[in-house]
Amino acid sequence: MSEMISVGGMTQPRDKLLAYARDYLNPENNYAYPAYDAYHGSGSAQVEDVDLLAIVLLNAGQRPLPTYYTLHRLLPQINERLADPRLTGTFAEASQTTVEAIADLFGILDDHRPTDYVGKTKLLKVLHRKRPELIPLYDENIRRLYSETPNPPVPRDTKRTHREFALAWLPALQRDLVAYHDLWQEIVAMADPKAPITELRALDIVAWKMGSNVASTSGKPRTS
Repeated sequence: MSEMISVGGMTQPRDKLLAYARDYLNPENNYAYPAYDAYHGSGSAQVEDVDLLAIVLLNAGQRPLPTYYTLHRLLPQINERLADPRLTGTFAEASQTTVEAIADLFGILDDHRPTDYVGKTKLLKVLHRKRPELIPLYDENIRRLYSETPNPPVPRDTKRTHREFALAWLPALQRDLVAYHDLWQEIVAMADPKAPITELRALDIVAWKMGSNVASTSGKPRTS
């Protein structure tokens, strides 16, 4: 019998999760891999204009022009916080201090409103590429997996700020990353060496698929 793996608020067999990842990482299936992961971008440690275009390769291309202009306007704040010396190491090893620095990146959305057409999903898709071992990805499927399952690890709270959400969600995500290190490593090994992924990206691939199942069982449309 396959080992059971619990991610967010859902448990599924390990073999099934590996099958999800194998399907996603097959370039013939036209998922975001390897387009998003292999996109060169600026090559800089900072976010530059060319880096903002990567989000459309991870299915976050709604209203591309307003999104681009909003993110462009936020570049000084994004790069100031991205240079925080607390942002060090990997997410699996992140201390509370580092987790708070990641949460401060989420806080850009609280401090610089209105952020028209830009929320956590698009912001994190930009930031993950700059620190792929440290900054996680996020979208509606991830939210459902952690907040809309029975006994969710991060119960929904509409009064939270973006930063407060991050402080609630990041520890739950870190626990899942650490608990199944061998699984994420096995998925990392499936990727093309020309478009490598991190354990954090491997977790995102699995969680995205699991979250889509939460959406289907609740009768809500899937949003990627």
